[in-house]
Amino acid sequence: MPTLNGVDLDVFNATVNAVKDDPKKGASVWKVSTKWKGGLKSEATLRNFKLNFDEPEAVAGTDTTVSPHETVLACYGACLTVGMAINSALHGIKLKNVEVELEGHIDLPGFLGLAGLKGLKDLPGYHTVRATMKVESDASKDAVKKVFDHVVKYSPVGLTLSKAVNVQAELTHK
Repeated sequence: MPTLNGVDLDVFNATVNAVKDDPKKGASVWKVSTKWKGGLKSEATLRNFKLNFDEPEAVAGTDTTVSPHETVLACYGACLTVGMAINSALHGIKLKNVEVELEGHIDLPGFLGLAGLKGLKDLPGYHTVRATMKVESDASKDAVKKVFDHVVKYSPVGLTLSKAVNVQAELTHK
């Protein structure tokens, strides 16, 4: 199969076929570690990559890089973009451009130690995330919309944001 939208369809389809042959290969574990770098800064190690985080000055950070909650939005946008590239290629749709604009609505009273403020949710975290994808392609609007609907429905990051996830945290103290 050819490469379309920069996606090597042979590699992708080999993975699909491997999971078809052995469904257990469709379940994976992803690992990341983070380390405090002083103040509100931290560094995450993901495979062989590093991401640095800070907070805006308004919450006592130094605003030297992105915040974790902004990165959540970026991850959803990147997931939608990847999904559009792969699924368009699988449907023979050549893309010219894909851009995703995201906004997240978050209430911070609980995080700030101010639970119970009228009109705001106590638990921090996004209560609304909006994504707008702009796609340029010679394909029909209906064909692109069909792919878009599939991408949104099966986005791993989108699904993680939209459903309850079993989050477990434990402390070790030295």
